[in-house]
Amino acid sequence: MSSRRGLVLAVVVLVILVSAFLRLWGLGRPGKYIFDEVYYAKDAKAIIHGRLGPKPGLHWEPGDEISWPHPEYGKFLISLGILALGDDAFGWRFASALAGIALIACVYPLARRLGLSPGWALAALVLAAADMLGIAQSRIATLDIFVALWTAVCLLCALRYVQGGHRFVWLLLTGLAGGLALGTKWSGALALLTAGVVVVLFRRRAARMTREAPADATPVVNSRDNGSADEGGLFADRGPVPFWPAERPSVAARLLAALRAALLPVACLIVLPAALYVLSYVLYFVHGHGWSDWVELQRQMVTFNFHLKATHTYASLSPTWIVVARPVWYFFEGKVEYHGIVAMGHPLLWWTSILALVALPVTAIIERNRALVMPALLVALLYFPWFAATRTSFLYYMTPVAPFLAILVAAALARLAGEPPTLPAAASPARASADKDAGLSLGSDELDSGAARPSEMRGLVCLLVFVLVAVATALFWYPFGRAVGYLFYVLPSRSAPALGVAAATIGVAAAAIGFSMLIVKRRFTPLWRYFAWAYVGGVVGLAAAFLPIIVDIAIAPERFYHLMWFKSWI
Repeated sequence: MSSRRGLVLAVVVLVILVSAFLRLWGLGRPGKYIFDEVYYAKDAKAIIHGRLGPKPGLHWEPGDEISWPHPEYGKFLISLGILALGDDAFGWRFASALAGIALIACVYPLARRLGLSPGWALAALVLAAADMLGIAQSRIATLDIFVALWTAVCLLCALRYVQGGHRFVWLLLTGLAGGLALGTKWSGALALLTAGVVVVLFRRRAARMTREAPADATPVVNSRDNGSADEGGLFADRGPVPFWPAERPSVAARLLAALRAALLPVACLIVLPAALYVLSYVLYFVHGHGWSDWVELQRQMVTFNFHLKATHTYASLSPTWIVVARPVWYFFEGKVEYHGIVAMGHPLLWWTSILALVALPVTAIIERNRALVMPALLVALLYFPWFAATRTSFLYYMTPVAPFLAILVAAALARLAGEPPTLPAAASPARASADKDAGLSLGSDELDSGAARPSEMRGLVCLLVFVLVAVATALFWYPFGRAVGYLFYVLPSRSAPALGVAAATIGVAAAAIGFSMLIVKRRFTPLWRYFAWAYVGGVVGLAAAFLPIIVDIAIAPERFYHLMWFKSWI
């Protein structure tokens, strides 16, 4: 069993190393500001050189900073990269690359905390590592990758807190990470909102489990109750219930106890992040700004962040992000050969996540498995609030959501294979990674010696399927892309442009219904494991095909246009 655990660790490290290579290789290319680096990288240098003092006429502005609508922590990190490695493209992007690598490292433990077995947690890790948006955001000096990292750390610590006996240190770290997310961008508040929901849900679950009596428990016999069994749901290891009503806690006492129980989460998830947010402006105050300047700055930030109506070529509405309707081109040039960097979600992964987002909650209700709904809940809490946004928005705002889309899809694949996620008991010491022995069965947790060999054989077959499909997809991506574009856009649009959109919508709805029906059928469950790993291989192979326009590798024009499945992608 220890050898299996070591093998899992080796695979996790390998995926992280490959992800690090994709984020660091050629990081200084192109050697000039791209997209919003003209704000954040320049502002990082303004921080380094102390150009943050008040300006005549606009006393509240932080000196030469242009990106004042956002707090300072992300710009601090970019500044550290410049100080460490120099004032060039590699230096101002280095912190983003490290944040992207750390984000990928969070995916496996997050998937395990959400109840996936080691094999399916590895699937989530591979899917997240293959997502093109995460790679692109790790190679540009902007803020969203830092928000994504702190969001992942915040939720990982929140899950560790509720599953590990409610130890204070994990709640403190949850608030700390959430405060860093908030102090990078206001959208980081969604991390704190989601963490708060996790804490409340698991606390209620723990309270309910405490009230419920185990089926095989021995009831307490109260000596004052003539030998009758106690009906309060309390058992011998917790002592008898007082007989006289006067001895029971009063309403005021119960309210006081509830207040004390809520005080710590409020302090860690509201007060601490608020303090960290203010602390992000320490240099702002050091360079001569007063409290009234800061208040006016916040007022200006509200106006900008909630009411910006500027037009932009790559702006898109939040409901269209998950369907990858309008990617954002950070850089493009060339005639004989094209060089480009685009921020876009992995189409195969993100489109599948739509199906999983619908199917898993339905399946959770049918099967009464709360673990199935948790990944969908986290995605919903991080993504759906954007639907209320009225300001100019962009697809790359999905960066904090993307790793959870990978976990969501992995959970759906696990359920299809008959190995759904299972949450550990709330408020009990967390099951360590050895709780379900970390065997590399690529989706199976059989630990007994009789099942070991079949499990290993299944793992090898899954690995073979994964590699073959990944290679085939990377080599034959063009026919696949043309088929998708033809079926869901070109053919319907020949009758009417709107028919293409309608056909795609109907196709997604039909697939969601069909997927929901298939997921509850158990007849072909053993084969779904191989299908799942073929799908993961397809995601990896397709990512390899798109890699040139993610990391700025020269590409022939005809190959470039083969990748542009839809007109809106250009």
